[in-house]
Amino acid sequence: MTLAIGIDLGTSNSAAAVYRRGKVETIPIEGRKILPSVVSYRDNGQVMVGNTAKSRLYIDPENSVASSKRFIGDPSKTYSIRGQLLSPVVVAKEILEKIRTEASKYLGEEIRDAVITIPAYFTEEQRKATREAGELAGFNVLRLLPEPTAAAIAYGLDKERDQTIAVYDLGGGTFDVSILKVENNNFRVLAVDGDSMLGGDDFDDKIVEFILKQTSIPLRSEQGVAGSIAKQQLKEAAEQAKMELSESGIADISIPDFLGNHIDEEITVDTYNRLIDPLIARTIEKTQQVIASAGLTKRDISRIILVGGSTRTTAIREIVTKTIKQPFIADNVDEIVAQGAAILAANLSAPDIDDAPIPIEVQDVTAHSFGIDMYIDNKYVIEHLISKNTTLPCKGGIIGETLHKYQSDIAIQIYRTESKVPVDDHKIGGLEIPITVSANPVQAVALFEMDENGILTFSTGELKQRCRLYDDFLRNQKLNIHMLEDMVYSGEIKLKSIKIDTTK
Repeated sequence: MTLAIGIDLGTSNSAAAVYRRGKVETIPIEGRKILPSVVSYRDNGQVMVGNTAKSRLYIDPENSVASSKRFIGDPSKTYSIRGQLLSPVVVAKEILEKIRTEASKYLGEEIRDAVITIPAYFTEEQRKATREAGELAGFNVLRLLPEPTAAAIAYGLDKERDQTIAVYDLGGGTFDVSILKVENNNFRVLAVDGDSMLGGDDFDDKIVEFILKQTSIPLRSEQGVAGSIAKQQLKEAAEQAKMELSESGIADISIPDFLGNHIDEEITVDTYNRLIDPLIARTIEKTQQVIASAGLTKRDISRIILVGGSTRTTAIREIVTKTIKQPFIADNVDEIVAQGAAILAANLSAPDIDDAPIPIEVQDVTAHSFGIDMYIDNKYVIEHLISKNTTLPCKGGIIGETLHKYQSDIAIQIYRTESKVPVDDHKIGGLEIPITVSANPVQAVALFEMDENGILTFSTGELKQRCRLYDDFLRNQKLNIHMLEDMVYSGEIKLKSIKIDTTK
């Protein structure tokens, strides 16, 4: 039997797990349960990953990268490292390659298959970039699994009762909240929401800002390497203080040499809570919204599970209790996501063997709405073909017609937004096709197809004459997807397709 593993590729830390011999276990990496998601590049070409790389953040911050997951899928983000421009995908590849090497060593066989987790609120660009990083690291990526869903699998597997679970997942760089219905090990996501730029890193930054204000020590970009080193020292001290404040009422921040100054400050838990209160409030607002989006109230939630290292913050546990209900806090908040991914990985890789876990089914939903621009009632609007929280995989389509006589082509823009108003910032791609030049309106079909990983394909094509597909659309005001597929298969309609990928 070939083993498959589950990987939680985190912003601050990553973890891996495997299901074997009837149970799930965390894979130690260099003897530890979690791996810092840090990569450092030495001048001799050596690439360091994990704890050694994190140590080098102090002495060589210019050639070390942390928290790169926040920017994965962003084509404009690069890191200038020793004369080369590296993308977040390359950095993630190094982390995943380290995990694959360590897992192969620990398990005694070459590991290739993996389920990799992602924030539920990741866009399709971020999902594709994550898959690309996994493939570059030598993995056959079986599935991209939303982190809250993975946590729910690890928590809810074989509990022998139906329940509705809310997963509040606050990690180092991202926040996700998902509502799942669990019935006989069928994990059906009802609604998701989140913020891919909100996490424990932002809590650290609040402490950093507070200390700089207290000491009046300037920290500017023109201070060069010395400034970068000082900033990393303070960031690390802030992270340590944050951890201390989860268990005590006060923390000391002491740095003997900070740009020629001595820092010796203390921060109380009350001050810390005041600093991070606006950030926590954003997570609670998202949580309340997603419960409502699922058509539920907080009384319908059987249990809310806290996942992610940042949920160790006492203020988070208190406000979740106050606004939703008493949360369940796993002992292994840093490992539970990887363990859930490992359970699914075993099901996908070897579902029929005796050692496989209890069969499970996972139904995810779209994290965003997707549509195209159309001219309706004398203005351009977005017609949503796939709505947020639609069960995956899914399809949606529409038929439109040319606006002007003698048009030679049509250009359709694709948007990711909940709004009906076309805005360039929400545009994620487009497709242009030549059409028959005619004095009469020419009809064209637009089709969205989203797979189980949340990756979108857009197709469009001209309807050469008024056909049964168009007549059916006029009668029902809905595109008959099955009829379209039959006509494409028979050659009556030819479609031009693209995968929406702005990472290249």
